[in-house]
Amino acid sequence: MIKRIPGAKQRNVASAIDLLTQECESLVGGAKFAELPLKQLRPYHNHCFRLYTGERLNDMVESIKQHGVLVPIIVLQLDTTHFEILAGHNRFHASELAGFEKIPAVIKEGLSEEEALAYVIETNLIQRSFTELLPSEQAVVLKIQNEKLSSQGRRTDILRELHLLETGEDITSVPMGQKSDSREQVAEQYGLGRTSVARLLRLNYLIDDFKKLVDSKEIALRVADDISFLTKEAQKWLYDAATEFNFKLTMNSVAIFKEKKDVLTRDLIYGLIQGSASVKKSPSPIRKVSIPKSTYEKYLKGKPEEEILSITEQALEVWFSMNQSKPASGVIEGSLVYTEEHDHTDSV
Repeated sequence: MIKRIPGAKQRNVASAIDLLTQECESLVGGAKFAELPLKQLRPYHNHCFRLYTGERLNDMVESIKQHGVLVPIIVLQLDTTHFEILAGHNRFHASELAGFEKIPAVIKEGLSEEEALAYVIETNLIQRSFTELLPSEQAVVLKIQNEKLSSQGRRTDILRELHLLETGEDITSVPMGQKSDSREQVAEQYGLGRTSVARLLRLNYLIDDFKKLVDSKEIALRVADDISFLTKEAQKWLYDAATEFNFKLTMNSVAIFKEKKDVLTRDLIYGLIQGSASVKKSPSPIRKVSIPKSTYEKYLKGKPEEEILSITEQALEVWFSMNQSKPASGVIEGSLVYTEEHDHTDSV
């Protein structure tokens, strides 16, 4: 049974549960209530929203320690002992950190993939404004709202149920601006242009590595748009090559890969990047050489740096000529300085 917390004024949870129980037949996937063991729960299989961290997470943990979980999470029943979290990933995580073993839950059964995702999406829109979401998160929101649930009435039921759990108050219709519609109306709802909506929607076709680069603003949305037209395999090759060669992905450079998207291979991607002037060549390493104190004092003590370098070079030339060996290619830059503290000479 769900524990009703006396004096919990933040939300009228008891009333919400009572109302949901009365109308469970009209709810999407019905509604059963239980205290579920945390070990029987797992995150939504395609959860794409970041969890709370830092102070926000710490505050939730402390609140749960003091008051318990005031709003039941929503889960999808997979079998008799396993459930997938649809709404309440942060409450679940905070309950783990608070040392709880169980959590109150609304249990759903037989949801379609579309309906399950709707719970995940709408919950996060209630908790955060659209502008607070990362670009990859905004992309998922726009995707489901652009495609719409097959039944707008079912989506209205989901929104009504979530609002009831969050506030303890019933609503008879979806709040203005919540309904899915055409791409133009979705753009207007979030104050975006049609082009921005189109580019955000393309993020759904990126591999996770590139989504992270967009979220961290390491690549621009326009660049990500072009990359999204490559196959997932080609994107992986491009990401690996760009990382290996410190290759900056720009509109001009990525346009080449988009143009050749139908013939791209791993070797072609690596070849194009290696041949690009944008690849930063690694500088020759500066090597350090040490000589014993006795050698320094016997041959080099008191001599200026230029003379020490000249003597060293001449000595090496004689040594290599006598041993008929060639020195390694490349240039070693630096100067020799003797230090009393370390009892040897270092190049700097």
